[in-house]
Amino acid sequence: MITYRKISAAGAGKLIVAYLRENQSEPEKDARFERERSDPTRENGDRLTTYYTGRDGRGMWSPDMGPRIADALGIDVMKVPTDQALANLFEAKRADTGEKWANTGRKREHSAIDFTASPDKSVTLAAEFASTDAEWALIWSAIHKANDKAMAFIAKEVGVARRGSGKTATLGGGEVAWVSFRHYTARPVMKIQDGAKNPTAAVEVPVPGDPQAHIHNLLLNAVATESGHLGSLDSARITSATSFMFGAYFQAELASELRKLGIAVHVDESGRAIAIDSVPREACDLFSKRHSQAEKTGKAYAQRQGLDWNDLSAERKKFTILHNANLAYRSKKYNGSNDKEFWLEQAHEIGWYHDTVLTNEKVQP
Repeated sequence: MITYRKISAAGAGKLIVAYLRENQSEPEKDARFERERSDPTRENGDRLTTYYTGRDGRGMWSPDMGPRIADALGIDVMKVPTDQALANLFEAKRADTGEKWANTGRKREHSAIDFTASPDKSVTLAAEFASTDAEWALIWSAIHKANDKAMAFIAKEVGVARRGSGKTATLGGGEVAWVSFRHYTARPVMKIQDGAKNPTAAVEVPVPGDPQAHIHNLLLNAVATESGHLGSLDSARITSATSFMFGAYFQAELASELRKLGIAVHVDESGRAIAIDSVPREACDLFSKRHSQAEKTGKAYAQRQGLDWNDLSAERKKFTILHNANLAYRSKKYNGSNDKEFWLEQAHEIGWYHDTVLTNEKVQP
């Protein structure tokens, strides 16, 4: 599927960068990049190098970005995106100077639209439980290729600058740009209410996240036309119907890329996603319920203590209930970065020992 959400230009660029880079500082990302680039087991030709280094948490500019949009936004496509450049762009400012984009008036409330592409859980598990790094890279390369094709399709649909309003408005195509971030997990987040009548807030639950491959593509709200005008995306073209179409296109391209690798796939029960035949549904279900499990455990703990979950303050829910509900994970030395160790343990508990999805069979398109 492909979901979308608008990014506000109201001065939260650094927070958005922190989320996309999963709260790792730029030096930490650089260190990881150097380790992976120098690791001989991960240097199996250009194909592996591209997907291990250029597209990890540091971010990746859209392929074939045009010179007009790059110049208009101050983007140097030859350099890896920096924290500051990204923070500027997410506040509708030039990446290089921090100056506001041209033609940025009061109506430019949003700096970007985050189109998030997510394959079926079976595709994620095939990658994360792959027996070799090479297989991991092949599956991720398929995800990326499908993602890039879907984003090119989306860009063509909404990359239309509108000038004027009403019946006198004119439309013109142009160049657009996006930046992509690859994420591996879905961290469980609960919305908890402060008492029975007060507002709600989102709280990350301190347990291992579910394996969930997804790519955040932030399509910047700027269209550089041939005439030199820098307009906004035609966001009116983004509806629930078109979002479904974008997601369907991503799934179709992903199916094609996986079949090229000799991986047998099928359309899942919902008719909305491509699933891998050899990954059991039981395993997919196991790694898809962390949010509901966390909430259920928290409420059960409150009930055992004779407390009413709805009446508790947000502070108490967050620091008392959730803390105690997840003691089991901390007692097993979960440190926030060893998710895969827990995933393997849980998979083995249901008797699933994965080897490979690369069958070398010729699958009919």
